[in-house]
Amino acid sequence: MKHRNLGIWDVREKSEFWKILAKKINADFKITTTVSKDFNKLELKAEYKKVMITFTETDTTPLFVNCIFRQTSNLTWFEISKSDFIEQIMNKFSRKKITSRNREFNQNYLSKTIDNHKIKSIINNKNITDLILNQNLTFIGGKPEKDGEFHLSLNVHRNVNNIEQLEAIYDLTTKLIDEFKGIKNGY
Repeated sequence: MKHRNLGIWDVREKSEFWKILAKKINADFKITTTVSKDFNKLELKAEYKKVMITFTETDTTPLFVNCIFRQTSNLTWFEISKSDFIEQIMNKFSRKKITSRNREFNQNYLSKTIDNHKIKSIINNKNITDLILNQNLTFIGGKPEKDGEFHLSLNVHRNVNNIEQLEAIYDLTTKLIDEFKGIKNGY
């Protein structure tokens, strides 16, 4: 994908495969352009098992996926983030750090939470960790809000450039939702 200098990409080039996914999952898709026609935003909204999923990417920000759980039960704060060597050393002594049975996942990601039962089930689900590793996600996090909702966020990156990659991100999102809702989706 061609891009302009200064970290500005023209996301309109991605709109065709976003439309394909929107049609497959029965989602609303829209492209928003500023009045001066210099910045664009792609947005896809879908509902999956009573969870609202929103994909957004703009000319200046990477792909983000946000999920809102309205009916939550015992969901807690967590973070799964790409790590470098220094972060791994600093977090070796963190009480909030948890590890996966997947050695490759542990080498690339740090997982933190205050209640590790649900997050351990996620980071030990081979389907989920393989998708995270294959798509090279930057960050996955969740936190309960004061209004009783739970927000799950995925910070993907700029390099989702075809329908297969976008579908893989959607598949990961639905697997995470199923795991949080206690629906088994295979290991």
